[in-house]
Amino acid sequence: MTEKILKTASGVIHYWTSESDPGKQTLVFLPGLTADHHLFNKQIKALHREYNLLTWDAPGHAASRPFRLDFSLMDKAVWLHEILEKEGISRPVLIGQSMGGYVAQCFMQKYPGETAGFISIDSAPLKRSYVTGAEIALLKRTETDVPCFPVEEPEKPWGHRLCEK
Repeated sequence: MTEKILKTASGVIHYWTSESDPGKQTLVFLPGLTADHHLFNKQIKALHREYNLLTWDAPGHAASRPFRLDFSLMDKAVWLHEILEKEGISRPVLIGQSMGGYVAQCFMQKYPGETAGFISIDSAPLKRSYVTGAEIALLKRTETDVPCFPVEEPEKPWGHRLCEK
């Protein structure tokens, strides 16, 4: 992976790309809050022969510091778009972990049709329209429901329920 930079008015964003092959799909790895590009090292090692790869240290993270902390998720999406344009990448698959998934969703909202796919890792939908009223009501009961899920304990393997009497 080759380290590169994008200069913005708020600071410099560091990102890394693999050698580009126009015949291959590009995967863009977007780490979450407090994580850096190393989060995806194992995936990059496993996939570098089959795909073009790009990852970054998000603004304000690791090598992308110092950075003015007055930006929004949509600003990150715009900067990601600038990086993709600079690299000549079209229709990537965005792979976002936690906050990186939110950046990917903002990107897809601002630039509809410009991605080939989206993989969310531990990231929830940003839009309220994806969640039903019943799901919201159930979330309010989570504290009382969680103890009823099966847990494995050495003396009572598989299926013991914490809420059993």
